[in-house]
Amino acid sequence: MVDVQELYAKLAGKLAEISHLRAASAALEWDTEVMMPEAGSDHRSRIMAYLSGAAHDLSVSTEFADIVCRLKWELGRGLLSDVQEANVRQALKSYERERRLPGELVRETAEVCSASHHVWMQARKDSDFGKFLPNLERIVALKREEARLVGSAGSPYDALLDSFEPGATAASVAAILDPLRAFLEPFVRRIVASPHQTDPAAARVAAPRDLQARLCRLAAETIGFDFRAGRLDVSAHPFTSRLHPGDTRITTRYDESDLLEALTGVIHEAGHGIYEQALTAAEFGAAAGDAASMGLHESQSRLWENLVGRGRPFWDFFLPVLRANGLAAGADPDALYRGVNAVRPSLIRVEADEATYNLHICLRFEIERELIEGRLQAAALPGVWNARMKQYLGIDVPDDARGVLQDVHWSAGLFGYFPSYALGNLYSAQLYEAAKRDLPGLEDGFRRGEFAPLRAWLNERVHRRGATLTAQEIVRQATGAAPDAACFISYLETKYGEIYRL
Repeated sequence: MVDVQELYAKLAGKLAEISHLRAASAALEWDTEVMMPEAGSDHRSRIMAYLSGAAHDLSVSTEFADIVCRLKWELGRGLLSDVQEANVRQALKSYERERRLPGELVRETAEVCSASHHVWMQARKDSDFGKFLPNLERIVALKREEARLVGSAGSPYDALLDSFEPGATAASVAAILDPLRAFLEPFVRRIVASPHQTDPAAARVAAPRDLQARLCRLAAETIGFDFRAGRLDVSAHPFTSRLHPGDTRITTRYDESDLLEALTGVIHEAGHGIYEQALTAAEFGAAAGDAASMGLHESQSRLWENLVGRGRPFWDFFLPVLRANGLAAGADPDALYRGVNAVRPSLIRVEADEATYNLHICLRFEIERELIEGRLQAAALPGVWNARMKQYLGIDVPDDARGVLQDVHWSAGLFGYFPSYALGNLYSAQLYEAAKRDLPGLEDGFRRGEFAPLRAWLNERVHRRGATLTAQEIVRQATGAAPDAACFISYLETKYGEIYRL
């Protein structure tokens, strides 16, 4: 007779081995972005390829397959806990995906993407898409092959999207983003046409880099990022990386003429980090110790950055902090709040305001879907990008650096990731409304620098669920309603209707 718990313990051991390899990869990825000298790129790419291949080999090994397939027959018999069953189901799903991918393809993809990072950085620096085009064409070909091998009932893009947003499809995402874009385009035009414009300069606070770093660290710590188990560094593109329990790293970039860029970026990344730090350490490597989806992850960063960090209660608390550090002495609180929330159609996604941000995502989702489906060739990207920026946001793209080369995602092979940002915005508004309903006086607490109640609510309702449920199920259970765009649209209409007197 099979000892189910003994068999499950073997699975947990194998998942731990895989997670150790992936933790090593995560450490090297962080180092590539933050510390590695340029000349280290070639050798680093080969090391990354080796680690990716080794993790893949373990996840499709005969021993792993035997364990996970035997556990499949134990599901639903009451011999495993609910958490253990969720871990087994996720392990089965991952195994089914990985076994379809040859190790050679996994290694080549990792090596090409790692080597492409510095090519992309140089191309962006030179604003020359042509320098990056050969790498991008190779990456697109590899991702198309991955999608073909994994398979999907609908678009080949579905096979890539599922890695970031389990259960989502190109069709289901389009069903959300198309009407959202239909709302946003005229809404943004109304804001731009309003005679009651805000002045972004009112929120521009110049500060030396060292002081910015201290204030950013203070903000992250205040909302709940634990620096005993994390750190803050500088990178070209801000990101968060959880290497393993007890080590979650966030990055930002500084502009001494504008504290807000670094501050909002750090609050955003700290939102990711708070999620990672709250995941169950004992389940690291299994579904119960992982985030449910990148969309849910983005909901946490966008919630803290926008619904909290750009809210008036937060600035009632943080403006005195700036003044105590010799900054913003003459700033008018109302003008600063309006400046923090200025809406301006802009070129750069990571600098976009709440009202225009999802239009940037619509553009990227459409383009990468067309690339993977073979309806668009990589060489045509600059022209298509520029035309849609003009259509959606009404602005002209002056160069590749501020256009098609601005994001790191495609150089890293992260096709299917971008929709997560838009879904995260929708989830964030719905979760925040539920938190305010459950926690009377929540925003009054923000004015006193009290953010622990919101963090605890999110820990309980979202973070500690891990990936034992889908993102959609977690949002439904936390808020009492299925995810949709209604809360987000209502939030935008209320907030910006007041600011711009629409």
